[in-house]
Amino acid sequence: MTAVATDWFSLAKFGLFIHWGMYALWGRGEQVLLREHLAPSAYRQRATEFDPRRYDPSVWAELAHCAGMRYAVLTARHHDGYCLFDSAASAFTAVHTGPKRDLVAEYVRAFRQAGLRVGLYYSLADWQWPAYWQGPQRDPDGFATYVDYVHTQVRELCSQYGLIDIFWFDGAWPHSAADWRSVELLETIAACSRERW
Repeated sequence: MTAVATDWFSLAKFGLFIHWGMYALWGRGEQVLLREHLAPSAYRQRATEFDPRRYDPSVWAELAHCAGMRYAVLTARHHDGYCLFDSAASAFTAVHTGPKRDLVAEYVRAFRQAGLRVGLYYSLADWQWPAYWQGPQRDPDGFATYVDYVHTQVRELCSQYGLIDIFWFDGAWPHSAADWRSVELLETIAACSRERW
């Protein structure tokens, strides 16, 4: 990716970061699964209850635009592993559970129509995968499978929604950039971006 492709971010200065997902059911923050030691299986079962019928990202986009914001970043997947997007790699998604719709697609469409740049937050961590906790030293095969899963989902995000202006990664700890095959991941994103420029 060239400097020109990312210069806009330094100039934009004011944007919206939308931290939102099925963890809103608990009303106690996005890390409720970990902090309250919830059983992952029980957490997953509640995904059918997450049904944001009044979700209208065009309202968010209009407010952001009127406030002078230039971009937004939405949590496509947080550490709990729940995907707001359609993923062939997982059934733990908004498309397959309560909402029965692709919430990322609606967000992208609404914010683009409002003239804002579109970003996606993606957590490399997924607390539902034991291999994430074990890491490459204690479960090399499991962790390799998990990293393939991450790469698959990032490819989906950068190929299903047109040009994504910014990817915001989180949750890499305690694993290294090499463990995540980060260079390959960035090359995948750059290749997707080149196709859409």
